[in-house]
Amino acid sequence: MNKAVLVKNFSKYAGTYDAHTDIQNKAAEILMEILPDNDVNSILEIGCGTGNYTVLLRKRFGSSRIRAIDISGEMVAVAKEKICDAKVDFMVQDAEEMGFEYPYDLITSNAAFHWFGDLENIIKKSALSLSRFGGILAFSSFGPGTFAELKASLKAAVGKDLTVASDSFPAKRHIDGMLKKYFGKVRIDEKAIKETYPSIEELLKNIKYSGTRGAGSNPRRVWSPGLLDRIEQEYLKRFGKIEATYQIFFCEAMK
Repeated sequence: MNKAVLVKNFSKYAGTYDAHTDIQNKAAEILMEILPDNDVNSILEIGCGTGNYTVLLRKRFGSSRIRAIDISGEMVAVAKEKICDAKVDFMVQDAEEMGFEYPYDLITSNAAFHWFGDLENIIKKSALSLSRFGGILAFSSFGPGTFAELKASLKAAVGKDLTVASDSFPAKRHIDGMLKKYFGKVRIDEKAIKETYPSIEELLKNIKYSGTRGAGSNPRRVWSPGLLDRIEQEYLKRFGKIEATYQIFFCEAMK
């Protein structure tokens, strides 16, 4: 994963991100269901983006201190406009490079962990930085089954496999294995959420503006008008509509 390209893509579309994040918002709502019912003292949110999940955390844990970090300064700037609260501390930080400092009661992240080049290091640092009694790591992560319809339609239209961003997302068994190295209690729930789009062009726009493309190849190298039409025809022939499956893992780990 090219981190510089990843940051560039997310920063470029920070202003339009919220208009294309229905799936991320749905994941955030589901993730909230596995968080502890009781209040916690301190929370670290990794990959806060434009702050939509931070808003939910603020509402749920009213007395908690929240540190919300993201690698994109533009994303953090948008988040700060949504939340002005002395108990919420937004910081531009690279989670892979920073130390997590003092113990947190909850470390959480919505739809960000699949972008890390060294996910195990993030999990290890989280385990070391959680409070010893009752500390929880809870996050959602997109799986490699995301965009399966697009990948199949691309292959049919082009005649060969083409890489999509989700190819590099960690599989459930890999996440499970990493978590169990550092935590005694691990639970992963898998959900497939489907979204329908009016055209292949609209699907690709959503991928582009939500940052789901991540550090993938530049779509202008692939999506010629003729190819777009062939992909859409293959899509409709195989699936009957322009539908995208988002494979999402909801992970909870305790020491």
